[in-house]
Amino acid sequence: HGRICMLATLGWVATDLGMRVSDNAAFQVSSIDAHLSMVKFGSMSQMLVWLGFAELFGFMAMIRMYQGKTDRAAGDFGLRALYPKDEAGQYQMQLKELRNGRLAMLAYGGIVTAAVLTGKPWPFFAVGQSCPKTAGDRSTFCGGLQKAQARGSTAPRRAEMERSTSLPFLPKPAGLKGLVGEEQGFDPLAFAETFDAMWLREAELKHGRVSMVAAVGFVTEQFVNFQGFTPTPNANEAIYSADPSGWAALIFL
Repeated sequence: HGRICMLATLGWVATDLGMRVSDNAAFQVSSIDAHLSMVKFGSMSQMLVWLGFAELFGFMAMIRMYQGKTDRAAGDFGLRALYPKDEAGQYQMQLKELRNGRLAMLAYGGIVTAAVLTGKPWPFFAVGQSCPKTAGDRSTFCGGLQKAQARGSTAPRRAEMERSTSLPFLPKPAGLKGLVGEEQGFDPLAFAETFDAMWLREAELKHGRVSMVAAVGFVTEQFVNFQGFTPTPNANEAIYSADPSGWAALIFL
């Protein structure tokens, strides 16, 4: 994760600075739009295949390491370019990689969040630039996750521009319409667009009610004991010491 985030951070900044590997129109997109563009033009499948091969061999190496068949260290793929020869230098190199990887994981999370919330490219400072007015030139940074306007249209579609109140960096979920609490727009994983929203609400209410009763029961059991039941000082052990009649009543309810 640290190595991937170091590469991702570098790639994000390079893209924001205008660096492209080709003049092809498929590459003239923002960092956030890059994933969808790669899927559209078939680049993502190629990347998944080649990275899949690398992950497969890496997984095989890790399995042999876990089984004690090799003396491989975690994360060691045999790359020795610029790697120190002495043990002290190797230790320092490994320590630097760990620290830089951890910093990159935090940095990448901050970059993505800042890019969506501020609507500005890296380094997200106010530099006097305004967002392009035309749909073709608009970057995802200029409007977060809003979709670009359809070609030939001059008025933005309001439904696509509404943001979630609880998670303003995400669009307002349409699957919660008509349900209590829809105004908060909390559905970060878009469950309501995949499953029946009424079934999800039914399950949510049932789990919530059971958990409320369980929380009260967990605390009350320390001080109250029903007649005919064996007292259990430790509530965590109640499941093992409960009488059969108690289990029968619980299952019945």
